Amino acid sequence: MVKKLYTRHFFISILIFTFLLCVFLPETNISFHSQNYKKLNALIPHQSGTTLLWNFTTGDDVNSVAISSDGTYIVAGSNDNNTYLFNKSGSESKIPMWNYTTGDDVTSVAISSDIFYVIAGSNDNHTYLFNNVSDSTPKWNYTMGDNVNTVAISSDGNYIIAESSDNMISLLKNSSSTPLWNYTFGDSIHSIAISSESTYIVVGCGDDKIYLFDDNSNNTLMEYQTSGDVRAVAISSDGNDFVAGSNDKEIYLFNRGWTGPVWRYKTGGEITSVAMTSDGNYIAAGCNDNKTYIFGKSSKTPIWTYTSGDSINSVAISSDGNHILIGSNDNKSYLLVRSSKTPYLIDETEGIIKSVAISSDGKYLTIGSEDNQVYLFYWTPPIALVAEEEDDDLDIDFGDDPIPFWIVLMIMLIIFAVIILISLIVNKKRKEPVKQES
Repeated sequence: MVKKLYTRHFFISILIFTFLLCVFLPETNISFHSQNYKKLNALIPHQSGTTLLWNFTTGDDVNSVAISSDGTYIVAGSNDNNTYLFNKSGSESKIPMWNYTTGDDVTSVAISSDIFYVIAGSNDNHTYLFNNVSDSTPKWNYTMGDNVNTVAISSDGNYIIAESSDNMISLLKNSSSTPLWNYTFGDSIHSIAISSESTYIVVGCGDDKIYLFDDNSNNTLMEYQTSGDVRAVAISSDGNDFVAGSNDKEIYLFNRGWTGPVWRYKTGGEITSVAMTSDGNYIAAGCNDNKTYIFGKSSKTPIWTYTSGDSINSVAISSDGNHILIGSNDNKSYLLVRSSKTPYLIDETEGIIKSVAISSDGKYLTIGSEDNQVYLFYWTPPIALVAEEEDDDLDIDFGDDPIPFWIVLMIMLIIFAVIILISLIVNKKRKEPVKQES
């Protein structure tokens, strides 16, 4: 009889233990796997939802690409001495709308938002302005004292900034090849950017300084000393915010009203490329530590850090900051979706990626590569990602630290041990003889 009672209590204990596992363990496993899935999701690149619309083979490395805000027109500059203009439609046998041959490598290109103006800089010491999508004849060309390394144009196409190897920048209007002003630095110029409203120009220089100008004169509005060559700069549409990256491995965020940085962030390598949204709210920075860092301007703590297979050469960001396109020395490009922290791999390219550009809405992606190719991709978010982004506003925070599996298991085992102990005590008491009153 006692043996039967013991067996019954043991069986009941097993049932209770199993019930507790069924109730609590699934909750823990869901949290555990959900958290790890999110972490893995941000690390492992997914096969991209991009479609290759077309690619075009130039005669040499593609140094620079740019795209109009709506993604309709793409411009590319190549070491075959040509500037190419494309539209987004086409097939694998893509033919450019036009190409223009300069006297040397085309090092840098830019396009205005409304595509009325295209600018190109060449190692033949010239800057070329085009303003007709159907005609490759330049409106004007401007001769500088040495190779033209970088050009930039305001969104409305009114102002052009160019820098050359003789350490000089020139500001021009689209109406004339006569500069409004020039400025000569004491060292090489690495990067320039102009605000969309044409008012402000930021320059990164080999003398370890960041310079800010306006369009009125070549008097500097600000000079800030870093501890390394300033390799990359970007500026918001209104010129109120600008960002710089340096060989001192730091990213600097500035506000035009400040004399020093709003914040600075130390990375693991030299900064190679930076990009900023038009409103200045989001920043992307590529680095030779193989990482891309994404920030909101309110904090120097990165929102997301993504590691690719090699150093980053070029980064571009959509207007809302949700899509970041990066080009890497690992011969691949990656599209990072900030809202879901999902990386998408673009591996159709075969050479080192030298330049990338993205349309305002993040759907059209253009890539220039050392495989002599210009690529245009169209990105469609997967259904699951669309649903996830739509659900973002309804997210409920259950906490970032769910109860670990081993803790729940230990609690279950303790409860089971207590149940067994109670069963043994009860059985022992039942086996004791009942004392008879005398």
